[in-house]
Amino acid sequence: MNLSNAKSVDKIINFIEKNYYFFLIIILSVSLFNIFYNLGSTPINSWDEARHGVNAYEMIKRNNYIVNTYAYSNDYWNLKPPLSYLSIVLGFKIAGFNALGLRLFSAVAGMLTILIVTIFVLYNYGKIASLISTSVLTTTSPFILDHCSRSGDADSLFILFFTLSIICLTLAKKNILWFYSSGFISALAFLTKSWHAGSIGVIIVIYLTINRSMINKKDIAIFILSTSFPILVWSLLRYSQDGFTFFKNMISYDLMARTSRTLEGHIGGMCYYIEHFQWSYFYWFLVFTSTALTIITITLPETLTSDDKNYVLCTALWITIPFLLYTMAKTKIWWYIFPIYPAMAISIGTTSSILLKSKKSNIIMPILLSGMILFSAGKNQLLIMEKISHVKTDPIQILFKDLEKHPEYKGKKIYINHFEQSYWLCAELYGDLVPTSGGINGFLKDNNSCLLFITRDKINLLGNNISNFKIIIQNKNACIYSK
Repeated sequence: MNLSNAKSVDKIINFIEKNYYFFLIIILSVSLFNIFYNLGSTPINSWDEARHGVNAYEMIKRNNYIVNTYAYSNDYWNLKPPLSYLSIVLGFKIAGFNALGLRLFSAVAGMLTILIVTIFVLYNYGKIASLISTSVLTTTSPFILDHCSRSGDADSLFILFFTLSIICLTLAKKNILWFYSSGFISALAFLTKSWHAGSIGVIIVIYLTINRSMINKKDIAIFILSTSFPILVWSLLRYSQDGFTFFKNMISYDLMARTSRTLEGHIGGMCYYIEHFQWSYFYWFLVFTSTALTIITITLPETLTSDDKNYVLCTALWITIPFLLYTMAKTKIWWYIFPIYPAMAISIGTTSSILLKSKKSNIIMPILLSGMILFSAGKNQLLIMEKISHVKTDPIQILFKDLEKHPEYKGKKIYINHFEQSYWLCAELYGDLVPTSGGINGFLKDNNSCLLFITRDKINLLGNNISNFKIIIQNKNACIYSK
């Protein structure tokens, strides 16, 4: 075989491009499966999914969609603006008060992010790049599984807005309206996850510093207005509820404290996120680094068009700025850098497409690269399928779900440990109960009709009083008593 003859590779590429929509439908079908299969069956996580669920549920009960509460008191621990809670509110109204409703719009946001990457890459880099990028993001297990698309947290919606904002910035040279849109969408990102959107601002500032000639003072003024207006409207609405209290906590704790010192035991060194790639993104990270290094050696800067340089700049900033900022921050949590995954998918798709079509290489490189891509996609897909197909149930959450069969207790107070957030949320979702901290002692001292959640190992603490209480539901793990 003549190793310099790549005609067979060209034929395969042409076949795939001619049947682009057939392959795209297959990949997007996998995306839908990965994100939505068993979505409502996975147990609710106490941190931070359940907290968001409680915030959203109590917004509905209080008919107040500006202030998030926990135990019907203003929540000054979850210091985020309301967009992520409002998406859960909408999920509850559509799918009901259950785990599916809690996660519905995170899943929709994850799917929309995949579609946006698909379309952006298709129209700017071509069909092969689009299919590869879509495959990468579809099989990026942290993006699918961890605190993101399949979880009722703020991250999936935040990543959607982050992705849209940077893509709009990338297109700003074509039409100034994209620039204004980038600012407006970055404001939505802020209203979803607060100061995490600061990395978008840093990217935009660096991009404008490099491309000073593309905008004038009028453009900057309109950009500032489009960015600040949504935030200002929310700020005034929030101020009307509790003055500066929320904002003081938002700045002192969620910004200054998280960046300057380790909070809540989330420790990590300068290599924390590199280590994260090694155990959760290893195969795609290997493809990412291999293709990036190879492309540098075969593509000279002078061969790049103006559009190419612009796309490279935006993608590079999109990956490096969040990575560097969160590496420097003292509080380390692996999902902080999730917004870079769409950018890495775009990078892998575009560099792989260039290498597969390159006339400077023999047939060995396309074979090796194709093998790496297929192996990485397959390996990650198997991991995702294993996780979503074999769901471990939580017997206590199943116990709470049985509260749906006892509407007579609706609106009653139930004593639950304050920090058992998933059980706290389940009591609200399935029983429309009012959870209260105080535990056994609070229950015993309460002279009103109320309920108590208690695990089997603590029942003996009820002592001789146990005969005075009625068991509503029970299993081998826990009981719920009523007075």
